[in-house]
Amino acid sequence: MPCFILLPPWIESKQVGSINNMILLSSATSIASINSSCNKCICMMILTDNIVGITCLQNQTCLLFSNYSLSYTINNSLNGSFHFLIIPPEQQFSTVKTTVSCTPNCMNNGTCLFSNVCLCTSEWNGTYCEIPICSPPCENFGNCTSPGVCTCYYGWTGSYCQIVQTILWTFDNTLNDLSGQFIGVGYNSPTYTAGINGYGSALALNGIHNQCVIVYPYLNMSYMSFTWEFWIYPTIALPNDTTFISQCFNVSKDQCLLFMIRYDKILFSFWYDDVSGLTVIPVNKWSHMTLIYDLITNKKFIYLNGILEHAQHSNGSLSADFVNLTIGCRKMGKGATYDKFFTGYIDQMLYNSRVKNASEILNDATLVTYHRFLSNASLMDSGPNYINGSWGGGAVSIPSGIVNQAIDFPTNGSYFQLSELVLLGTSNWPLSLSLWFKINSLTETSSIAYLSDAIQCMKMITLLYNGTIQIQIFNGNKNNIIFGPVIHIGTWNHIIYTFSTVNGMRLYVNGSLYRSVITTYSTNDSPVTLTFGNSLFNTTCGYLNQQFYGSIDEVRLYSRELNATDIIQLYTNP
Repeated sequence: MPCFILLPPWIESKQVGSINNMILLSSATSIASINSSCNKCICMMILTDNIVGITCLQNQTCLLFSNYSLSYTINNSLNGSFHFLIIPPEQQFSTVKTTVSCTPNCMNNGTCLFSNVCLCTSEWNGTYCEIPICSPPCENFGNCTSPGVCTCYYGWTGSYCQIVQTILWTFDNTLNDLSGQFIGVGYNSPTYTAGINGYGSALALNGIHNQCVIVYPYLNMSYMSFTWEFWIYPTIALPNDTTFISQCFNVSKDQCLLFMIRYDKILFSFWYDDVSGLTVIPVNKWSHMTLIYDLITNKKFIYLNGILEHAQHSNGSLSADFVNLTIGCRKMGKGATYDKFFTGYIDQMLYNSRVKNASEILNDATLVTYHRFLSNASLMDSGPNYINGSWGGGAVSIPSGIVNQAIDFPTNGSYFQLSELVLLGTSNWPLSLSLWFKINSLTETSSIAYLSDAIQCMKMITLLYNGTIQIQIFNGNKNNIIFGPVIHIGTWNHIIYTFSTVNGMRLYVNGSLYRSVITTYSTNDSPVTLTFGNSLFNTTCGYLNQQFYGSIDEVRLYSRELNATDIIQLYTNP
């Protein structure tokens, strides 16, 4: 029944209806909650224009309902009562003018109900309506930065950060991914060894001891496109079905993901839905694997060292629900035991929830390092491996490079250095070194690029006293040498040094092939250091301090031989 409240004659008459053992619920997300007695809440409702009803709970808390909500529901409850305002048909007295204030002011169209209590719209929350609301809420450490907008953490995407975008396991003395959200748990104590990028470590697995890694939580790849990339280094001849990565819900078609070796070649399987590579995977050598599933075209792709091996239509997409990923072994369904263990090293394992294109894959597999010498990141690697450099002796970043900034060697002893380069120190591994340089002064022979390890060293690119370019390579018995053109002081020039067992050593100058020589490439098969600008008094090889006085820019080192199209592109678009 309605109840009546007596008001002084100068206040308009208002009626309050009450229903006991009932509570009002709303679909709105910003109902104000007040810790106060029911009587005080009723007074607030009467004296405030935008409160149309309240629910009084037995714990001396009131819920205030405004006219912003679109729908209300009355439910039975023994813990509360519902009170609502009945507007009389005629108003005979003037309205009371009440003044309330909130400090600071209510934000984002919020209403100040009484002192420092704001009633927010459905899109905002917080004491002063300063916190945006995202519905559904942002997941995976995403931040709600404005109503309905989530800013996602590294590796995640989607309207509420629910889709994994990028996951990287570097295996730098940890089994967890780079973001710390996908946790690797070692099975039978896997260890670490030197990695592909020289400065970090790789995962070392011994299949004889049944070592592998189980990843938590579940990574959802079902009914999605994806790209997996990783480096492997088998240390033994691998038996059939040796597994690199698996996610098996059941041993049924399209319910089990497997990346493994079969007949010495890579196999990409959804279980009875397979595609196989064409090349035998070598032992005791690093190989870069890329495996792609494209949901749109329903095709699987296998790349080896950046080159497409095989593409084939799939019978269907993956459907491996709620089962953990394994690295270096497989588990065939729930309750099964682990088997098909890998023996060797795995490094830089990268997952993307999209299809990478051929150019991206080739760069990921073969662009060892790329240095732009920008003023705010002079030593940082802009390539996929984060092989940052070091410098000394007065080397500095200057504003006048071929593109943006460059590195300059103004004083005797100045240099830039890249250390622990694994593939460059591997015999007969193809390579390309591309750079721009400008001579500031020239009085004697100077070193532009110099290769060394603890035993062996080689002047890769040298500038002779008269400005002639010279490149060389060691074949195990002697240095094979190519003499290039004379380079003049004060102009930028582009040079590319390439090697492959097919074409030998080649010198390209300003986009054109200058000369080549058939040769092999012999090293100690250990990581090497590449130094620019100076040979740094290498007494092991009897070289003096051959300082280059000039600037270098846009240094790119590849673990493949660049072709003519690549070289023209680098020259015309540095």
